[in-house]
Parts: sequence; structure tokens; C-alpha cells
Amino acid sequence: MTQSTLSKTQLEGNLRRFIIFRLFYSARFYYPVFTVLFLDYGLTLEQFAILNIVWALTIVLAEVPSGALADSVGRKRLVVFAAIMMVIEMGLIVFAPIGASPLLFLLFLANRICSGLSEAAASGADEALAYDSLKALGREDDWARILQRTTQVVSVGFFMTMILGAFAYDPNMVNGLLSAIDPQWQLSNNLVIRLPVILTLVTSFIVLGTALGFHDIDIEEDKPSESKQQTGTSLLEPFRKIVIAAKWTVGHRFVLFVILAALALDSVGRQFAVLASEYYRVIDIPVSWFGFIGAGMSLVGMVNAIFSRYLVTNHSPLFNFLTLSGLLMAGLIGLGFAIPYYGVIFAVGAFAMMGMVQFQSSYYINKEVDSVHRATVLSFKGLALNLGLGFASLLYTAYVVLLRTRQEGVVPEETLRDLIFLDALRGFPIYFLALFLILMLLGRALIKPRSAVLSKR
Repeated sequence: MTQSTLSKTQLEGNLRRFIIFRLFYSARFYYPVFTVLFLDYGLTLEQFAILNIVWALTIVLAEVPSGALADSVGRKRLVVFAAIMMVIEMGLIVFAPIGASPLLFLLFLANRICSGLSEAAASGADEALAYDSLKALGREDDWARILQRTTQVVSVGFFMTMILGAFAYDPNMVNGLLSAIDPQWQLSNNLVIRLPVILTLVTSFIVLGTALGFHDIDIEEDKPSESKQQTGTSLLEPFRKIVIAAKWTVGHRFVLFVILAALALDSVGRQFAVLASEYYRVIDIPVSWFGFIGAGMSLVGMVNAIFSRYLVTNHSPLFNFLTLSGLLMAGLIGLGFAIPYYGVIFAVGAFAMMGMVQFQSSYYINKEVDSVHRATVLSFKGLALNLGLGFASLLYTAYVVLLRTRQEGVVPEETLRDLIFLDALRGFPIYFLALFLILMLLGRALIKPRSAVLSKR
């Protein structure tokens, strides 16, 4: 068990700050108008696509090295770095000029790189710091409760963020409210466009203040002093950490199974989440309701947290994987029917999956991995989830191109888009079934003894 020179008050403070950090880090008021905001600033659709690719590549390239750095130089430093990157990320576009220009694209390019670096640095480091604080207190069994509470708090915060962000982006609503207070108060459309970003910049400073308040835990007390000195001075240490953690993960088949199971479930759920607004449009839900639906989905996370905690504390990992797979498959099949209005019920399964996968994978991995390379192994999970989404996106794009080639010229253009979208959506259950079968075969061949997945952990 990790020993710590920190006091009980400091360790418990880390747990509180972990929840606050997660709350405000995810409180991004521009999420409900993400695509529209980029375009209203003056970017083209092609530039928007390029920026998203840059963002994803930055996360993939920085994910594992950042986890190794967290294990080498301290988790607090990486969390503080993530917060600083968030401040810079928001500051770049708060002051960016509105209107198409080379400078605008460069500022948004820098924004996406900072955002990717921030996401990668925060991924695993904050969680490792919180779990090791809990471990130092001798309360590892409370991790499920901490995860549940964090998920619920973040869900409520995300709900409010979605509503306020959509409200702040509507000039009629903003100026209508201001006029009710004072008829002279009015904001220009350009300033209203910036409002969600300005609000997020404010929360980024709260994130930075929270990060600076963390207390780092020495996770290498068991090493000889010479080794600790070499660790602190060697530039190759993060890469050594990656190799050691990779060997450990491959050698611990249960952890590998958890990461692969998370990839299978999350990649399908997140791929639908990317397309959700188009699905809502196809099932005749007015655009004005999109923000409220997103907010409602965030509240589902509160129920998911309770359900996930029940599953991990009362059932085996295999039972839980089969349960989540059944829920996701039922949702995917229901989505394919595209039932007007009521079809939104089936979207809950996909959105719920992302939260439950994060909860359960975090619970199992932290239970198994030791403190010395906890953040690195958690970063492997983050990398796997991003690669899974990337692979699913590539397959989806290729399938859409194939469907368009088959139907172009046969179906009127005005209906072709919806038909292609629905046909591609109906391929989701088949894709997930293939992932499910592959994972079950791998698990049967690799995991021994079977009790690792058949008994409660």
C-alpha cells in the first residue's frame, strides 16, 4: 500500500478537488453550438473538418506520453498543464477576429492543438491522483462511491452548461433578457457569438485554480534513492515508463480485456453521439430542442452512475460486459427504425454507454494497476477509446461512400441524404456484433483462470 507524507486533510482535499476539476473541466458552454460557432466565426466546413482531424491526432499522439510523464514527474504537474492549456485554448478564440481570414484559421488551429494537449494531459492524471489519495487514506473500496458522486455532479453541471450555452448563443434571448432589465442594454451579434467561449474561459480559470490546489503524492517511495534520482533526471524515463506499463498491461490479461471491452462499447456509442443531431433531424425533432435533449441525456448520467456502481460491486466483469452489450444492442436496433419523435428514447442507450464504460473501466483498472504506472495504463485506455472511435469513423465514412455510389442517380437528391444516413445507421448493430464476437473469442483464448472475469472483483 502506498504510504504518503500528506495529511488526511490534504488527501481528502485532493478528492474534493478531483470532483470540482472534472465538473468545471467539462463545463464547456459552446458544446451545444459547437459546429455552428466555428462556422459563424468565419471558418469553412473544410477548415472545420481539418481542425477536428488535428484535434484528434494531437490527442492520439500525446495521450500515452502524457500518462508516462504524469507517472514520472508527478500527476499534479500534468493536471496543472492541462488547465493552463485550457486557459490558452479559450483565450485564443475569445479574442479571435470574426470573419474569414488566414489569421482566424491559424488561431483555431492553435486552439485545437492546445485542446488536444489539454485533454491528453488531464486524461488519467487527475484520476490517478484521486485514486492514490484514496489509497493513502486506506479507503480504496470507496472508489466506486467517488466515481458515482463525480458522475452525478458532472451530469448536473453538464445539464446547466448545455442550457445556458444554447441560451447565451441566441441574440434574441440574450438581448430580450437585457432589455427587460434596462432598455439601453444591447449586445452586438459578434459579442453574442463569443459569449459561450467567454463563459468557458471563466470556468478555465476555476479549473486552473483547482489544479494548483492539488497535493502530489510520492508514488516511488519503495525505489532506492539512486533510482529516484535517475528517474528525476533522465529524459528517457517517460518512454521507459511506457514500455514497462505496456508489458504490464499485456501480461495482465484482465486489464487488457477491460480496455478492449471499453473500446468495443465506447466506439459504437460515441460514433452515434457524433451523428446524433442528424438523427434528431431525421426523426422530425425541431432544432430548437437539440440543446434540451443533450441536457436531458446528461441527467441520465446520474442514473447510470447508480446503476454502474451496483453492477461493479455486485456482479462479475463478464456479467457487466454482457449487460452493457445487451443495452447497447437494443438501442442500436431501435435507432434503425427511426421512429418519429419517440425514436429519441433509443438514443439514450448510446449516450448512456459512454458514461457507464468510463465508470466501469476506471473502477476495474484502478483496482488492478499499481501506483507507479497507474496514469500510464489509464492513458492506454484513453488511447484505445480514441483509436476505436477513429476506426469506427473511417468504416462509417467508407460505408457512406459505398451507399452513395450505389444509390446516386436512382433516388432523388433531396431524399438521398436521409436514406444513406438511415442505411448506414442500420449497419451499427452488425458492426458491434462483430466486435462483440471477436472480443468474446479473444477473452476465451487469453484469460486464464476464467475466475478473473466470472467472479466479482
